[in-house]
Amino acid sequence: ACLSTVSLKLQFLQFTSIHLQFTRLSILLINFVVITDDGVSKSFLAYKTNSSAEIEQLQTSYNTLTKERDQLQTSYNTLTKERDQLQTSYNTLTKEKDQLQTSYNTLTKERANLQTERDFLSGKFTNLSWQKFESSWYFLSTETKTWKESRQDCLKRGADLVIINSDKEQKFLFNLKKRVWIGLTDSVNEGTWKWVDDTPLTTRYWYAKQPDNAGPNGDEDCAEIHKDQSPLKAWNDMSCGSKLNWICEKVF
Repeated sequence: ACLSTVSLKLQFLQFTSIHLQFTRLSILLINFVVITDDGVSKSFLAYKTNSSAEIEQLQTSYNTLTKERDQLQTSYNTLTKERDQLQTSYNTLTKEKDQLQTSYNTLTKERANLQTERDFLSGKFTNLSWQKFESSWYFLSTETKTWKESRQDCLKRGADLVIINSDKEQKFLFNLKKRVWIGLTDSVNEGTWKWVDDTPLTTRYWYAKQPDNAGPNGDEDCAEIHKDQSPLKAWNDMSCGSKLNWICEKVF
């Protein structure tokens, strides 16, 4: 009998679906199994197909979703790479920070030690007739020697003949009111004046017509500060064998 015209009391209903998709056609097969009260089972097969337009729409949606998935995967990969690069940069900066902190701690300790040493030397130099001006200490001799002997005396004291770097320093030395040797000579190459640390002369405080190399033998190769001139025009070239006072400088 046709199920639509026969009334059956159902004990059990089971159905199975199978989806078949072809190039232009999609078929959904559904198998119904009905068991009645008297134990009789009946099977019914139903199917449903999609039109071509629906299939194309589904295919388009599928392609769009696939493309979006690939874009998301690419974005994910890019972000993962950037994250790893940032992590590497962070690790590098952390390491550099730790190294800088270590260097800072070391320099802080060295500064404290140097300050202690400087305070100690300051007292020592003060007791030995040294004078402080800005970052240097100066020793003014009480006797006279040649330029070479004067430099040897400075070296024994852990210093050297004075090197003058500024107007203020020149004025300070001039105000000591002594004719003194300074650490300037052209004995290596006539006319090329250099300081005792081998740096070339740049700031000059010669007085009028000096240097003139006008000694008896034309050998005025060492420089002095002449106390009878003006503060910023006080240098004179002298024979290195002449005997003058001298000034040693110790830089801290």
